[in-house]
Amino acid sequence: MEEFSFPFKPYDIQLQLMREIRDCLEQRKVGIFESPTGTGKSLSVLCSTMTWLEDEEKRIENELFSKLKEIREKIKETEKSADDWETVIRKKIDAEKEETEILDAIEKRERITKRIDQAKKGIVDVTRKRKAPARDYDLALVEDEPIDEAAPSNDYYSDGENEPGSLNEHDEREEEEKIDCLKIYYASRTHSQLDQLIEELEKTRFRPRVVTCGSRGTLCVNSEVTKLKLNHLINEKCMELRKNGMSDQDKKQKTEEGVKKKRTCATSCEFYNSTQIEDLVNGVLANKFKTSLELKNQGNSSQGCPYFATRKAIPQCQLILLPYQVLLHEGTRNAWGINLKDNVIILDEAHNVLSTINSLYSAEISAKSLTLALKLIREYNAKYKLRLKAKNLLYMKQLEQLTNKMNIFLNSESKEDVMTMAQLSRNLNILGINLFKLASYIEKTDLCKKFHGFYTQYQRNEIKKENEKPKLTGIQKLMAKKENADSEKSGEPETVPQKTVSSPLFSLKSFIDALTNKCEDGRIIVDKSGDPKFRYILLNPADRLAEVLNSCRATVLVGGTMEPAQLLVETLSRGSIGSDSIRRFSCSHVINDSQLLAVTINKTIDGKPFRLTYQTRNLPETLISLSKSIRDLTQHLPNGVVIFVPSYEFLSVLKEKMTEGKILEEIEKKKSVFTETRQSTSDVFKRFSEAAKTPKGAIFFAVIGGKMSEGINFSDELGRAVIVIGLPFPNKTSIELRERMRYLDSQMPNGGNMLYESLCMHAVNQSIGRAIRHRNDYAAVYLFDERFAQDAIKSKLSSWIGNRTQTNLGFTEIIQKTQSFFKANAKK
Repeated sequence: MEEFSFPFKPYDIQLQLMREIRDCLEQRKVGIFESPTGTGKSLSVLCSTMTWLEDEEKRIENELFSKLKEIREKIKETEKSADDWETVIRKKIDAEKEETEILDAIEKRERITKRIDQAKKGIVDVTRKRKAPARDYDLALVEDEPIDEAAPSNDYYSDGENEPGSLNEHDEREEEEKIDCLKIYYASRTHSQLDQLIEELEKTRFRPRVVTCGSRGTLCVNSEVTKLKLNHLINEKCMELRKNGMSDQDKKQKTEEGVKKKRTCATSCEFYNSTQIEDLVNGVLANKFKTSLELKNQGNSSQGCPYFATRKAIPQCQLILLPYQVLLHEGTRNAWGINLKDNVIILDEAHNVLSTINSLYSAEISAKSLTLALKLIREYNAKYKLRLKAKNLLYMKQLEQLTNKMNIFLNSESKEDVMTMAQLSRNLNILGINLFKLASYIEKTDLCKKFHGFYTQYQRNEIKKENEKPKLTGIQKLMAKKENADSEKSGEPETVPQKTVSSPLFSLKSFIDALTNKCEDGRIIVDKSGDPKFRYILLNPADRLAEVLNSCRATVLVGGTMEPAQLLVETLSRGSIGSDSIRRFSCSHVINDSQLLAVTINKTIDGKPFRLTYQTRNLPETLISLSKSIRDLTQHLPNGVVIFVPSYEFLSVLKEKMTEGKILEEIEKKKSVFTETRQSTSDVFKRFSEAAKTPKGAIFFAVIGGKMSEGINFSDELGRAVIVIGLPFPNKTSIELRERMRYLDSQMPNGGNMLYESLCMHAVNQSIGRAIRHRNDYAAVYLFDERFAQDAIKSKLSSWIGNRTQTNLGFTEIIQKTQSFFKANAKK
């Protein structure tokens, strides 16, 4: 406990894990750690990393003062040296230069300490206020000079050189130099998981300066912005309000008061207020606001922007909690100003890392979006061609050309379903278009925002055309007047509120950005089912992961179900991270053997071998035999039982067959039955939880890989047994999976099969991990398929269950072991 300040007496496996993590950080390595749910994983990670952070801060400080003392003694010795004067001067200059660097480092640390002291005292330093860049329309009267927001930018230079004073959000800079401290970046999939981590942190003695990153959609408190719902619209609206002199709401209010308001450099959004933002930053640095919700509530009451306060607090915070996408996507990481150099990264639930990177760098666009985008681009070019510089007009023409050719190809009779980037360029005949420069032009000119305004205007014009009334005869006018009168009496609304929709240029931009990945790293899939579409899929996440891991001091990849991890290790090696730089450690569970019964069920109750495959899963004899086995097994299981099946389709077929044979009716006499659907809500789980705690108990039919198989807690009475039916191998006929497997086969021996098995076994391990959530919990796990007894499959189970799994037992013997297991644990 003293070694890591663990809040309770740690188990041996917790001590082992904390020591392994500390060694990983000290040796600057990449660690892959598996710690089953219920073993105190979060606390172990926090205590080990926070202890290392404290020790490292002390070591750095002691080393600086020790070096300073040594260098000053060296300077004195140099002055007394008997060497020739030229050598003495050279040595003295070198020593003084080193002394200056040490003093700068010490001063930087003192500035951080001073900044934290000011935050605790609530002092707002006006020199730190963010200044909005001046613009040439700042003194224009709103009423006298309306601005065309869709008009092209005049300050973009096509070779990538921005004229001084040009506006770009990424070019905004704080007046003060950023003073960074040593920090730990902790990334997870969801905000709820990050909030849970803060709850765990509160159990310890550690009080680091902590901030939780979130998107504008998560942190924004301006109702005029959040009502847009879609993230990219929220982002663009935020930029728009900050660039404008005032919000639409303020304009309306001022107009009603009859006051002419000048545009100034002041903030346009009422929450984008330097003083209030600085006050929120102080609250974060003083540890008053740790969660996004706390900061958001304070921002609402004080009229300060939580989003920009979060961004501004990052340099001085020690523990940065952030969603995967902020850390793993290069553009988002740069926008947030995330500095990874010499800092530590922790990736929780790290079995999702590769799939998350693939998703973040993939994109799609439909024929419908391309058709609309082409129409808008043509109208835009026609309207503004005289206001565009020649080179910029060329980019707009290239964008029109690219969109047109993509649209033509999607609507053609071409049979190609997969292309490389080179094949796409040849098929579309766009070899003369520099996609990198085109993507840069779209980004730096805020073209998506301009097109959103243009698109909105286009929609209004379309609606106006639809509502234009044709010339009526006298009788028609009388009839129309009567219809209007009847409509008013019935209280029918005159117009339907317009839904918030996004400009198709957002999708087009995302797709063009995706095409700028390395040619061999991705494929373009042509999907002509339904609304035809292009889909770009990233096949090689290795480089994208390596650029994150190579930038930092050390990385901890941790999760409850990291196995099988061989694919992750191979991916790291392809990203130039050698095996000597990787540490692997897998914890056993905190429970003892008497708290877990794990068996494979090779044969059904009628003695037939059971193997659920694509060929056998719909056979009547398979379904009937399985249904009877479930019926006879579950009547010996107390409280809650969770049954995981490979897919929603199979679940539907199984339930239908159980109903036909009245087997479901027999089961319901013994236990209440609940079923997960694609639209399952928390209400279903709540009703199951209540029923599971009754003497009758309950069964929950769920899907492997569904909502209930990951992140849901089936502890104690909710999950006294978990039954996994079949192996959920993905569909090999999927074009996307086929291409990923083909690519991996080209990179390593058996790479495709490694991916195929990993996708299946990660899902199985996640499902099993829903039960046994703490030290005193107990449960039985039944793996219903003869393949689970094979060494190749069994070895890919998480070690805590794979090592305890019994195989080759008859159904009667399994029932006997089940009865003995629950009888023994009921007495404890």
